[in-house]
Amino acid sequence: MRAPPENSPQKILSCKEPEHIQSEFMQRHKLILFLLLNFLLLGQRADSQSSDSAIYKTGEISVFGFKVSTDNFFAPTKIRIITSKEINNKNGESLAEVLQTAGGVFIKSYGNTSSLSTVSLNGLGAEHTLVLLNGFKINSTQNAQADLSLISKNNIERIEILNNGASSIYGSEAIGGVINIITKTNLSKEPVIGMTVKYGSYNSRLFRMNFNKKISRFSLNLDYTNERSENNFSYYFNDGVNKLLKERLNSGYSASDYLLNASYRTGKNSELNLYSDYKKSERNIPGQETGSAPSDANQKDDNFSSIISFRHGISGNLLANTNLNYQNNFSEYSNGAFAKSYYRNIYLSNSSQINYTGNNFELISGYDLSYSALKSNELEDNVKRIQYGLFLVSEFNVNRKIKLFPSARYDYISDIKRSVVSGKLGMNYRPVRDVNLNFKASSGNSFASPTFNELYWKNLGNKALNPETAFNFDAGMIYGFKYFSANTIELTYTYINAKNKIVWTPNSNGNWTPQNLSNSESKVFSADIKIDRKFSRRFSSEIDFRYSFTSSQKTEPDYENDPTTGKQIFYIPKNLFKINLNLNYLNSGLNLFYVFTGKRFTDQENIGFLPANDLIEGNIYHKFIFNKVSAQIKLEVNNILNTDYQIIAGYPMALRNFKASVSLEY
Repeated sequence: MRAPPENSPQKILSCKEPEHIQSEFMQRHKLILFLLLNFLLLGQRADSQSSDSAIYKTGEISVFGFKVSTDNFFAPTKIRIITSKEINNKNGESLAEVLQTAGGVFIKSYGNTSSLSTVSLNGLGAEHTLVLLNGFKINSTQNAQADLSLISKNNIERIEILNNGASSIYGSEAIGGVINIITKTNLSKEPVIGMTVKYGSYNSRLFRMNFNKKISRFSLNLDYTNERSENNFSYYFNDGVNKLLKERLNSGYSASDYLLNASYRTGKNSELNLYSDYKKSERNIPGQETGSAPSDANQKDDNFSSIISFRHGISGNLLANTNLNYQNNFSEYSNGAFAKSYYRNIYLSNSSQINYTGNNFELISGYDLSYSALKSNELEDNVKRIQYGLFLVSEFNVNRKIKLFPSARYDYISDIKRSVVSGKLGMNYRPVRDVNLNFKASSGNSFASPTFNELYWKNLGNKALNPETAFNFDAGMIYGFKYFSANTIELTYTYINAKNKIVWTPNSNGNWTPQNLSNSESKVFSADIKIDRKFSRRFSSEIDFRYSFTSSQKTEPDYENDPTTGKQIFYIPKNLFKINLNLNYLNSGLNLFYVFTGKRFTDQENIGFLPANDLIEGNIYHKFIFNKVSAQIKLEVNNILNTDYQIIAGYPMALRNFKASVSLEY
């Protein structure tokens, strides 16, 4: 789907939020908090005399993008880890639906399920958030974005969200943050055959089959998923006089996903891995809701990605690995007889590194080499790019209390003939050895290369563009303690000063062209609280509270008397508040997800805006075990409050809807 560039002006309907609606929201907001907190405290008081107390554990081990390995507490910056359990507990099937409930993450959805969905971190756009799959970039070189609705959650082991810029490790696009998707590798020795059938509102259907087996040194995982829906959901449309209940037309979709994941242990300290994924999808594009008939547009996507990696332990403290990634992504957009566009993005990348571990330090050195090419009827011919980077990442244990994390990187972008040097220094300080209290801070610079669209769009591209740059700083603390439950509190302040941001502006001929004009400043405060309570051997609960306040403003005028200076970047909410609750009793469970999204301005002058909204989603499940067969039934409910809302103006979201699934595993 060809959405407008996220940093381009666009005329969008505005709406005002009456004071009585704000008051009603605050009442409901306080009630939700009151009920959840009282539930938790009552549960703790009821079990305060139980001897079966929870044991505090530090965060899960996180692979720092195949660089320095650390955990939540000892990392130099905030890292949010979404585990496989959390992923499975979420509603929906896509990565966008999983990240919707993650702290500090804002998902920009251009409609309901299957519609274009992009991610925003720390007040910056999708083109400034790097998305990785097993350490490889999946942001398109065409527009620097990744459509999260096309990424299935089925084979994801965990997701790591790095809070701030990290170009000194990953290179381009890592200005606002990094999302690293890590696929499953631990397979069962016994053959496992699984099947899932799901049916829901709007005639949505899903069928999935998977097989995995581990034989001696060889492991194999095969997965097939087919999903389709008419997607004719109900929503409200305000025509300026009345609020009309309508049905979203021309919004159906279908998709098939084929996955192969295999590994072979070639020796005691060596392993070869292959990951291949092919997804074919077709979706109707109804366009913006203006009161007239929806567009007759259609988009077809054929995406193939394959990763081959080889790791070899040279000695007890020396590890080498090399990885090769090939992506071939084809997209075709048509709108009846009026327009037809196609895009074929080819991406080939190799990343190799050496890890050396000493007594008090770890040193990682390596290179990234990538080739990108794009063929499209809307861009110039022969669009190609070779980009290579050399990096050095390290961790030094200064003493028992202090760890330092210096990193540096050199990148060269062939088509614009630009070199970029990035550096970052992080620190972690634990003042008391036996107390899980750590202070973190990091500072560095990041960059984003101009995209193919910005450089080579026919008659509009600007080949003189320079990379966007940013200064990044963050500081915070994380504290883990046991008091009736295992508790973690993390507070973080993030600052990003982005310069030479590329914006599309009108020239003397009235055409819109990209220029390095805009500067912005993001100031973000986030608070995360996690409470994990095991009441007994049968009953346990987990609850997360995640709040972020984001001030993201344009800091300098693009021209004299520019009215957009000092204004909040449009479609960036200042307030995000999320609560995730999981209750588990034996083989049954309940998950509830609450998301409050503050108002978002729909123009650069901050005149029109979409009102704040709060959403509640949830599911209940039960597992059965019959000899060697395990089964699970699950009922998902989305938009429980039946909220009338939009994430992007003109793109309505569905009212209350349901999905039910049955999964079998043998």
